[in-house]
Amino acid sequence: MSVTRLFSCSLVFLFAMACSGSVSPVFRAFAYSSVAAQCGPADGPAAAIFLAPTQEGANGATAPYVRVYVAVAVNQLAGVWPIKTNSDATAWFQSDASTSEVAESGLMLVKSVDSDNTVTGLVDLYFSDAGHIKTDFRAKFRPNNILCG
Repeated sequence: MSVTRLFSCSLVFLFAMACSGSVSPVFRAFAYSSVAAQCGPADGPAAAIFLAPTQEGANGATAPYVRVYVAVAVNQLAGVWPIKTNSDATAWFQSDASTSEVAESGLMLVKSVDSDNTVTGLVDLYFSDAGHIKTDFRAKFRPNNILCG
């Protein structure tokens, strides 16, 4: 698929999602976010963006939070990422310490990645139990000591 066609389809999808359904009340106050490096397929680079109502949740330490995983390095996140199960971009809603669900569909639009790896964008996600989750974010890079492979 050409870049122009992918971009056009993504815009149509984005506008359609913006006009549909209501946003889950659970997620209206999820104002904290962070981004961290992760291990990707074959120990390659990946990134995870955490969205939560508390800073601890945004660090992935306490639920509830959403984790959006993309199998690229943080500095390569700019663009539109369709969220699908078993793809390069997937999202999970962690409702408590032992319960999570995978997003059925959605997208993440990364508007920019700054020189300090701060990521700015929005997510628009659909979960069967958590519902429609839509929010803007400005995720500061959170260094971690992850060792892959």
